[in-house]
Amino acid sequence: MSTSPLSLEAKEEFRLMPLRAIAVSAPDWIKGAKDSRALNSQDPASLFNACRYAAHRTFDPSSAWSRSNWAGTRAQRRAQTLLMYSLDDMPVFAEMLRRERPNLLLIGAMTLCLPGAVACASLAKELLGEQVVVVLGGRHPSESMYLEKHSERMPEHVRHHPSSPLRLMATGRLPRVFDLVVAGDGEHLIAALGEAVAAAEAEGSADLSCSVLERLDARVPGSWIAGALDGDTPRVLPSTGARLDYSRMPSPSRMFGAVAGFNVFGGRVTAHAFSDTGRGCVYDCGFCSERSSVTGGLRDAASSSERLHRQLAEAVTVISEDHPARGASAFVEDSVILGGSPRLVDQFVDRLESEPLDIVFGAQLTIDQILTRRAQLARLAGVGLRYVFVGVETLVPEAIGGMSKDLGRHQAPWLSRIHRALAFLGELGIHCGCAILFGLGETQERRLELLEALRMMRGMYGMPSPVSANWAVQHPLCGQDGGAGYEYIEWGTPEGPFLECFHRFGEASVRYPLPHVGPPRLEEVREVTARLDTLEEPLGPSLPTQGEHYS
Repeated sequence: MSTSPLSLEAKEEFRLMPLRAIAVSAPDWIKGAKDSRALNSQDPASLFNACRYAAHRTFDPSSAWSRSNWAGTRAQRRAQTLLMYSLDDMPVFAEMLRRERPNLLLIGAMTLCLPGAVACASLAKELLGEQVVVVLGGRHPSESMYLEKHSERMPEHVRHHPSSPLRLMATGRLPRVFDLVVAGDGEHLIAALGEAVAAAEAEGSADLSCSVLERLDARVPGSWIAGALDGDTPRVLPSTGARLDYSRMPSPSRMFGAVAGFNVFGGRVTAHAFSDTGRGCVYDCGFCSERSSVTGGLRDAASSSERLHRQLAEAVTVISEDHPARGASAFVEDSVILGGSPRLVDQFVDRLESEPLDIVFGAQLTIDQILTRRAQLARLAGVGLRYVFVGVETLVPEAIGGMSKDLGRHQAPWLSRIHRALAFLGELGIHCGCAILFGLGETQERRLELLEALRMMRGMYGMPSPVSANWAVQHPLCGQDGGAGYEYIEWGTPEGPFLECFHRFGEASVRYPLPHVGPPRLEEVREVTARLDTLEEPLGPSLPTQGEHYS
């Protein structure tokens, strides 16, 4: 451990600040930078979403957050967060640790980010020792430490996947660098963690991490689990499951601002918006980490259309204040906007028609929703919908065992429906981007056919663009992982030729493929990457390329 000495002035400043927090999204790649043609955002949207209630507590004088390094402007709060891509970003993180000297480090991690989260936590402990409480949360802990039944909420009901960080630390497979691991709803829990750290520090606790877990109240709203090691035994605290009232939750843009921009929105600043209708998707496609059997169904739907309208209204206000020379846009991050409910979408449009906003926005829909809700899409276009992102995934769904969202499979072939959806969106003036997914068990011939079909569509309709490519990764999925049992303690893709190719993809891995498929072959990945590069050649001055989805 090598903690650096502090000046007397700095010591006094930190003494008066009982809570010093930073939040980072851990890197998922061992080295390198994301290819400019791959989807990439400057905003850590999920991190902002999880931390928004804690940020809101800075306005409450009774809260330790109001006397923390998060008190101040949106820009000042934003400066306490970091979105990391690879270990190349570690110097920036190290400087952040030295500047802020946090006593609470929040690390968010997807599954492929676990080695990166360990690297971040290890560096924090090296620089700050036991003066910092390191908390790991995010999608990976939520899929690897879970309740077998949500109605049974005692410690003995908590289950651990082989990749559970608590379990891996207990068995010596990971270094003991995480003081707490948290799963589930983070909004109120993160705020409570900050209060607990501040109280423990004010009392001069010798062991901050132990004090923090003891101070947590299981009645803190949300469905969550917090855990720490007690010797070699994981000790867990499940919440009581008290309802989390999303109607009282601020928007991420209101708390942290917005700086990114989708070029499809004509240079406007783009905020990330959420209707908070659930943790994942209403559909249950077997290959998807957001499938409903893992993330749960719709929740708190009654006021969701009102919440989404309010988030867009707050985005307009924030962007007009922070970027007065640019207009406002937003992308609705729901896996399917408002859970795909026609009633909720109608309510949302009704509200926008009665209280218009100077904003354009994008959202995610399925191919069949586009085709079966034409009147609703026309109304959405009338109130500002300018961009739709769809999951094309594959050319022949039957070849990969089918897709839950493929509801129109008995009416027309998948490819035919994609063509019809693009033509209809074009008539409405709505641009379309798409995601495709390899590594599901399809042949290389099918992959190349899919890319050729997309190339032809771009020639016919000027879209889809961008095309976000991914290579399927097996996730823990609360034990629904097909028996893979991966621990994820090694980087998903080591240094070498695969890594060079995969910077072109959103998510991809050599080490953690779907167990019934096996790892990708280098020559096939190279061929697909070359075709992707050809696919993204500009079609005209008004069309966005892959890297221009964000700017």
